[in-house]
Amino acid sequence: DFCNRLHARASTPPTVTMGLLTAVAKLTAQSMGVLAVESYGSAHLAKVAPELHGAVWGIAEKSGVLPKAYGLVIMVNLIVCSFAVIALSFKVGAARETFGMPLPAMYATGKDAKSVKFNCIQRGHQQALETFTMFLCGSLIGGVKYPISVAFFGLVWCKARFSWAEGYATGEPKKRYQSGWGMLIWTTLIGVFSAAGGVGLELVGVM
Repeated sequence: DFCNRLHARASTPPTVTMGLLTAVAKLTAQSMGVLAVESYGSAHLAKVAPELHGAVWGIAEKSGVLPKAYGLVIMVNLIVCSFAVIALSFKVGAARETFGMPLPAMYATGKDAKSVKFNCIQRGHQQALETFTMFLCGSLIGGVKYPISVAFFGLVWCKARFSWAEGYATGEPKKRYQSGWGMLIWTTLIGVFSAAGGVGLELVGVM
């Protein structure tokens, strides 16, 4: 998948490497666009509707530091997204019963259609686990400055994860990106990274 291709870029032809860099640049531009909209919206509302601005981006009284909308980040990116990962694990459990793949083996070792189908379902969950820690950390940090964007990324991430896993579960790995939602697992990941980066730059005085 995407990360593996990035890791292998040193041994790939220049055209492939350029393609990957272009894809990363495109995903970054998309996510930065969302953050820019929130920044502009926040600044605009602070001028024309300060009460509404305070209700969203104002500092929560009980935290003394976090914006009020940060509660959305906790509810969506931490709680809802965690349940999405759990739901994907249920699909793997059901597949174990259907295809006769008992624990503790994580993957089937055969090359037959049944083994391939099970392994594809397993990857739909396992790959989400592999990136969820990064996504969650980026969300919890980036949400301090961009709570609305980060919560939005969380909702999109959940939908994209299920779509990606459903495509993979067909038994044909290429179909994990068959819908427009599949690639958004990377857009949202880069999005929360960009938001977290914004917080870091602000802390060191660059922004």
